[in-house]
Amino acid sequence: MNVKRLTIYANPGSLRVIAVWKSLIEHRVQVCGWSVHVNYAGGRESLSVDLVDCPEDHLEIISAALNTGTMTVLMSDTESASRHA
Repeated sequence: MNVKRLTIYANPGSLRVIAVWKSLIEHRVQVCGWSVHVNYAGGRESLSVDLVDCPEDHLEIISAALNTGTMTVLMSDTESASRHA
């Protein structure tokens, strides 16, 4: 099982969670874990989503779509396939 993590960062109040989930649904990806963090001191919000066996081209399209405007997307490998917040 190949698990990739998308982490979406934004300034407080700028994290568009609905837009993130819509993009994931449109690409029919399988989510196996997620978490949300708020760093009050640093002034950042983040949403991490773990995706199972998502084709590389879908990851690139999703990242590009979300990496516009107020959000920044980072993609990484993860060994965790059962993380939930």
